[in-house]
Amino acid sequence: MMNRLFSNKINDIPLNLKFLMIYVLCILIPIIGINVFFYQQNSDNIRIREQENLRKSMDRAAAELHSMIDESVAVSHSIEGDDSLNEVLDKTYDSPVSSYESYDSVLRNKLKRYMPVYPNILEIRIYTYNRSIQTGSNYYVINQAEENSPWLQPLLREPGHAFRVVAYTETSGTTAGPSKKMSVISDMDQGFSIVKPDYRKFLRVDLNVDKIYDILSRESDSLGLQLVNEHNEIVAETGDRNRPVHAADTAEWGSGDVFVSNLGTVSYVQGWKLVGRANNDRITGLLDESRRSILWLAVISTLIPSLLIFVMLRSYHYRIKKLARHMDRVRNERFDQVMLPEGKDEIGGLINAYNVMTMKINMLINDVYKLEIHQKSLEVERVRMEMNMLQSQMNPHFLFNTLNALLVVATKNGYKDVTEIIKSLSLLLRRLLRRADDLVPLKEELQFTLMYLQIEKFRFGERFDYVVDIDPHASEIKVPIMSIQPLAENACKHGLQAIKGGGIVRIEARMSERGLTVSVSDNGIGMDQAVLDRLQQAVRSEQGMEGHVGLRNVYRRLELFYHESVQFRMMSGPEGGLTVSYQIPLQQLEQAQAKPGAAS
Repeated sequence: MMNRLFSNKINDIPLNLKFLMIYVLCILIPIIGINVFFYQQNSDNIRIREQENLRKSMDRAAAELHSMIDESVAVSHSIEGDDSLNEVLDKTYDSPVSSYESYDSVLRNKLKRYMPVYPNILEIRIYTYNRSIQTGSNYYVINQAEENSPWLQPLLREPGHAFRVVAYTETSGTTAGPSKKMSVISDMDQGFSIVKPDYRKFLRVDLNVDKIYDILSRESDSLGLQLVNEHNEIVAETGDRNRPVHAADTAEWGSGDVFVSNLGTVSYVQGWKLVGRANNDRITGLLDESRRSILWLAVISTLIPSLLIFVMLRSYHYRIKKLARHMDRVRNERFDQVMLPEGKDEIGGLINAYNVMTMKINMLINDVYKLEIHQKSLEVERVRMEMNMLQSQMNPHFLFNTLNALLVVATKNGYKDVTEIIKSLSLLLRRLLRRADDLVPLKEELQFTLMYLQIEKFRFGERFDYVVDIDPHASEIKVPIMSIQPLAENACKHGLQAIKGGGIVRIEARMSERGLTVSVSDNGIGMDQAVLDRLQQAVRSEQGMEGHVGLRNVYRRLELFYHESVQFRMMSGPEGGLTVSYQIPLQQLEQAQAKPGAAS
């Protein structure tokens, strides 16, 4: 009961409103929902992907900075363990001359040799309280100014061997002004030397600050990096080389768009970290691009169905309204035809049924008044058909009489070639007009084909020749009429006319245990494999085809007698030529020739 009530309600809704409901509920709303869902998912994926890429960039930059520091620490270990260096630095010299001699013989290249090997190290310096050494090159005597320097204070306040990484601003005596420094420092008196030190010494390995900024600026398009030391001071940051070391404002880091990566867990980098702030403009740009792409996708996916729905609704609605108006005219006994393209859908079938109905009604109404005229028309048509039959019988006799006259003239004048051609043409035409059998012996079909080839030979002259190779055991086997001549005609028409000379058509027939195999080949231009494949499909299909109609006729005739057991093939070699062959199984030959209509 409920289903019937629901169906009645649906049936009461106009067709255009039904289509509108289908469009809104089944197309528009799902498309909008899918695109909104897809946009949300895509936006989340973009954010996750960008955050992952930024974190990888952070980790890569942190690893490179840690590698620079480890490299400097390794060099410091090597220098501290040099006993000859410590011995010369701890020696007390009685004069500057003796100090210079030690420098020239031992100290000159002790530190400089590391710089070419380690490009991340800018300079190596040793500071000592041994005032008998002359300050110069990479060796310095500690004075009051040096004791107050920001890099030495941590070692003086907390003596010990532990390496430290310090960042500071150094003021030079030149006009260049203060410069940023980042160094690995250590107390050499607590080193690995077995010589007891007489003077306190400190080692400072200056890192290449430009390379540090290059590492920080490598991802500047998407990430702003800050190098922060253990005192929570910003040592260096992307794009700002002149800003001095200053305290970091963690409130500016926020959450979500900020990434923190520690440089390591060893003591000399403990507390050092990289702080990265994502470039929101890049993510916003990616999201805008995604939004535009999805918006265009939504527009296209909405516009195309809308156009299709409009076209289909207009097609249905227009034809139904037209049909409804004509049905209203039936009430007034007006049986007009619906003059518009019907179509093959249900509405088209309804219009076609209406047109047939009105046509039959008009015929029934008019038959009473037009019966006599119709009978006279039939009589006239019958007389016309009889005249056509008489004419069709007269025309072949006239043609044969003309050929016989030409044959007499050619014989009298000694035109032997023309005489043979006229005889062949006359026999060929008589066979076409009189032959009614479905199966003929193979030798008779070949004789008919040879008459055709003789005519073609007369046309082409030396440009064309043919070879026939027939198994004697196959000559009496009966085959469908016109199953070889169309293949030879196809070879002459499509294979040999495109070449200048030397054309050969070869006809072969072989009898074996598998059955009868007949092939017709030529040495013409051949076919590409793609064209040959399309031709084989066209021969076996019901669709219309241009040219090569003889091939289809042969295949249809073979299929009529032998069904799907016959094998029909077309092959083209790499050097040209085309071979068309068919094989009839022995069992099918025996069954076909045993039928009543197979006798000659």
